[in-house]
Amino acid sequence: MKQGADLQTLVGYRVQRANLLMETDARAALSDFDLSPAKMTALILIRDNPGCDQTALGRALSINRSSAMKLVNILADKGFVERRPGRDLRTNALALLPEGARQLEKMVAAVRRSDARMTQRLSADELATLHDLLARLGPATGLSDDEG
Repeated sequence: MKQGADLQTLVGYRVQRANLLMETDARAALSDFDLSPAKMTALILIRDNPGCDQTALGRALSINRSSAMKLVNILADKGFVERRPGRDLRTNALALLPEGARQLEKMVAAVRRSDARMTQRLSADELATLHDLLARLGPATGLSDDEG
């Protein structure tokens, strides 16, 4: 279908189209693991933030508390994570289990191959520029991803 000048010049549309292509390939790369890219992202966040709770995980993934609980249930049922006593009686600390770490390593490798496949037409400099530009998308707040 024809995509006119309006669509071609809307950054949000172009980013969304690129995201759809990347996510479709990443989903295919993760099909052997029966996990979505979002669930892999959750595993990475749990690995990189040991002891985080479901509320913090939900905030990081921009999902509500109920969705975070369902996601953690799936990961726990697969033997990838477990809930441990949290900082108080109302929270659980999330921990990546050894099987989760082993599978995550394989998942990340599969998605890295997907990324390489999907960006193979870009030079190393273009890829670095793309990373830089994507990091700068959003309103000017003065906070980096790590700070905000």
